[in-house]
This record gives sequence, structure tokens and C-alpha cells, in this order.
Amino acid sequence: MNTADSLFVIIVTILTLIGFCLNFLLLYLIIWKSPRSLTPYRIFLANTTITQLLFAVFAVISQPRVLSKHQYTIVIYLGPVQYFGSWFSYMSYVGILHLSLNSFISLMLSMVYRYYSIRFHKFTASTSIILCVLGYSIPFLIYASCSNVLVDQSVAVNNEILEGSVRNLENYNMVLSTNITNQYPLIILVLAVTIGLIPIYFVMYWCRHQIHKTLKQTRSVHSPSTRDNARRLVHALTIQSIIPLVSVFPASSFWCLAQLGIVEPTAYSYFIIPCLSLGCIADPLVTIRCVLPYRKWVLKMCHRTTSDTTSSNQEKTTIFLKH
Repeated sequence: MNTADSLFVIIVTILTLIGFCLNFLLLYLIIWKSPRSLTPYRIFLANTTITQLLFAVFAVISQPRVLSKHQYTIVIYLGPVQYFGSWFSYMSYVGILHLSLNSFISLMLSMVYRYYSIRFHKFTASTSIILCVLGYSIPFLIYASCSNVLVDQSVAVNNEILEGSVRNLENYNMVLSTNITNQYPLIILVLAVTIGLIPIYFVMYWCRHQIHKTLKQTRSVHSPSTRDNARRLVHALTIQSIIPLVSVFPASSFWCLAQLGIVEPTAYSYFIIPCLSLGCIADPLVTIRCVLPYRKWVLKMCHRTTSDTTSSNQEKTTIFLKH
């Protein structure tokens, strides 16, 4: 690995570890610190959180540098998965993409839940679970269909595709290339994580508009606390929906521009995974900040830690003065 590769590995490892810890904390809060009133909604929260946890795991074991040239995608694997063969390596990369797609779908389902729970007042836990399973079935089917994708590990072939733009390619343990034009599962995956995000955004913002419209029209039906909780959760989902604008969309845009030959693929190959990893850090922070029971618990623990530290320092000062 060169200096840029080492820096890439360090950055990805730090970002994914932070994301994993934050999502693990959030999952603990969802399971053990959620009030009954959050029961249907916490299923959607858990769905998003588990997706982000898995994303962090896939990203840290894969650590792929993603390049695209003409109709080819070339992935250089710098994580531990490079020692487990070409199939596991490529599926770890596809796993990252399908989890990114599922996190979008999960946010959309959360917004749909908020709309139907306010509009029709009935949304059971079993319905929430069914929706999450149905939502994940789309990325999972795409992921499973990619298990038979043809990849090329030949150094000579990959060097020819990259036209020598990556120096010392033969020194990398695992470099895989795929031709996306003649492999339908890859075409579907690419379309899903790029163009497919547009209808997801449309559904989310349509639901957001309908939620605010319904709350204004039914002031006498919903209590002030219900309206405040709904607005707070919608506000959290809105912020979470903005996060991909600085994580997923730039990565997708650079990939598409490289496919068209507009940008040089070598430099941006270090950009995609760190950019995508920002989502698994920002999502749990937004949720903890906007869901009141979680925020109170975290603040309580921070206050307790601060109080314990202050008490300990006072005891040490008292002991020091006595002596």
C-alpha cells in the first residue's frame, strides 16, 4: 500500500468504528429505553440502526477503492476480506451498496408510518415488521442476484482497462473488475442506488407535506403533545433525508461522471466509501438528538459521569488538603 492507501484505510476504519459504536448505543436505547408510545415507530428505528451497523461491518472488512472506466467497475480491496477470495470480496462491496439502498428505504418507510399513524390512527407493531421485511426484500433480492456476477482478477486485463492510471497494480492482493453492460443484476443495482433514490425522495417529501397538512387540519383531534411529537420525529426524518445529499449523492455523481469519462477515477476512488460512511455516523446522532427519551438518557448519563468526575476530584482535593 502507498501513503494514500494507508491514509484511506485509517480514515475508513475510524469512521466505521465511530458509526458502529453510535449505532450500537442507539440500538441499546431502542430496545431498552423506548417508552410504549414508541413501540411501532421504534421498529423502523431499529431497522435503520441495524442496517447502519451492518454497513459499518461490511465497510471496515472490505475497505474498497472503487474506480470506474468506460463500462467497467474496478474495485481494489484494502480490508481483511481481500484474503478470503474474489467471491467474498466482491459480495462485500455489493453488500455495502445494498445496505445503503436499504437505509434509504427504511427512512422512507419511517416517514410513511408517521403519515398513516397520524392520518388513520392505526399502525400495529406487526404491520411495521411486515413493512420492514418487504422493504428489505428489494435490496436483498438485488444483492442475491449479484452472487453469480462475473469478475476478472487478471492484473493484465485490469491494467489495460485502467490504462496504467493506478501504479503498481500488481502489488495489490485483490483487484476485481466487472463489465456492467452485459450483467443485468449489476445494471439493476446501479440504477437502484442512483436513479432509484429519486422516487424514494418523492415519497418521503410527499408524506412530510401530508403530515404537516393533516396536523394543521386536525388541531381539535390531536393533542398538543401528539402534534409536538409528530413534528419532532418528522423533523428528525427530514434531517436524516438531507444527509445523503452530502454522502450518497456525491459518491454516486462522481461514479457516473467517471463512467462518462468526465472525471479521473483514481482520485475519487478514495472518496466514495468515506463519503458513504458519514451516513452511519450522522443518522444515530440525529435520532438520539430528536427522540426525547433517548436524548434524556444520554444527557443523564453524561451528567452522572460529570458528577462522578467532579466528586472524585473533590475527594482527591480533600485528601490532598488533609495531608
